[in-house]
Amino acid sequence: MYFYIFTAITSFSGQIYSVVFNLFLRYVGLSNIEIGKITSAGLWGSAVLGTFFSLLASRVDKRKLLLFLLSLQTLTLFLKILLQTAQWQIVLNFISGAASSAVSIIITASMIASTSKKNRMILFGSNFSISMIVGVLGNLIGGVISDMIGLKLTMLVGATIYSTSFLTLSKLSGIDKQVLQQIHFDSLQKGILWYYLLSNLLVGFGAGLFISFGNLMLNDLFAISTTLIGVVMAFTQIATGVGGAMNHLLEKRFGSTRVLFFCYTAVVPLMISLAFVRNPFFFCLLYVLRFMLMNMVSPIFSVLVFSNLPLQYLSFTNALGNLLNNSSRAVAALLYGYIVKDNSDYTRLLLISSVFYVFNALLTYFLHRKFVLRSDSTVV
Repeated sequence: MYFYIFTAITSFSGQIYSVVFNLFLRYVGLSNIEIGKITSAGLWGSAVLGTFFSLLASRVDKRKLLLFLLSLQTLTLFLKILLQTAQWQIVLNFISGAASSAVSIIITASMIASTSKKNRMILFGSNFSISMIVGVLGNLIGGVISDMIGLKLTMLVGATIYSTSFLTLSKLSGIDKQVLQQIHFDSLQKGILWYYLLSNLLVGFGAGLFISFGNLMLNDLFAISTTLIGVVMAFTQIATGVGGAMNHLLEKRFGSTRVLFFCYTAVVPLMISLAFVRNPFFFCLLYVLRFMLMNMVSPIFSVLVFSNLPLQYLSFTNALGNLLNNSSRAVAALLYGYIVKDNSDYTRLLLISSVFYVFNALLTYFLHRKFVLRSDSTVV
């Protein structure tokens, strides 16, 4: 129950803040290259310092570490409103990214530790759906109130709501000290581990090229208001939440890797279409569908991996995946400002991104063929 409340608070406030953040950076006069560097800094923070905190969680009191990380994240959210130079934003986003990713990794490990394998998909699926549903409200409210009270005050509202997440910390279960033991992976676990790491690397780079700049892309291509951008982002959350609510049924009916392979493959033609479609309605429709298919299966991906790896190494494995995902996103985000010089460059950006989604779909196919068809009852 308290996992759900924590997720609701952080997801709601995070969407209010993030839906206007890049627009705020542009409003204060920063260029695409500078915005790309700021985004990249947040991802490097997630990759490097976030991984360090996640590994530290295996050796210290997790509850105290979470308290420190939430305090750090809250402080940086407020400071990013006040300190508006590119240099300060790079430093603050680095710290913010580290705190955010470490909190996510610790919460994920705690959710795994506090549930049985039988109930894990239900917990992850419902928690994911809650994050999407409240994200809808966050996007809508963030977009609407920014047109009413301005970008700064909207970010202030988001940061203030985020600070209330402290109230649930003492009630979260499964947050206990883990003892590291000698690691032993069988052949099946090695294959799943490699899949997890490579998929994080590929998807991280493909998504990093454009997903953090979705609000800028919509503004550049169609000059739509922050309210409409919030509505579009809200629809992505609604669609993803609906899809996520079906995870348990889909996984039970078709098996984990079949669902992953279908969704990851379907994303590829949508990405290619986004590169060329310039009708605002159809572009937004494709954008929503791509977001839904790619993200609705995140709980299936997580449960597939973490349920088949040693429990005592969840934080370590999650941290390693986080390192690869966010470092590749950071490199890709840095490239955004150099690739996109004018609106026509979004075609090239999205086509480059599509290549990485193709490789991820192929990787999922190989996992399905090599492991699920051979050991169906073990994996799915």
